[in-house]
Amino acid sequence: MAMWNPWRGCHRYSEGCRFCYIHKGDAKRGVDTGRIVPAENFDAPVERKKNGEYRMKSGQLVYLCFSTDFLLEDADLWRGRCWEIIYQP
Repeated sequence: MAMWNPWRGCHRYSEGCRFCYIHKGDAKRGVDTGRIVPAENFDAPVERKKNGEYRMKSGQLVYLCFSTDFLLEDADLWRGRCWEIIYQP
């Protein structure tokens, strides 16, 4: 299993968000969850090793936005690039 979090941060939109593990974990680490920022490894799925192979293996299940919400309005600027990465052969 691989995880790809192209950005981090989220907002509390509903009562269900009150128990979200992301907000709780960030609070313990002193991270402002409400600040939506692109991740340093934004291009992780298309990164390659020195031998040219992809770091994430083809056909591997990838969990997307495990620590954020893919549809956040704050991430509108980056979502198009994510779709480009997702659709690459």
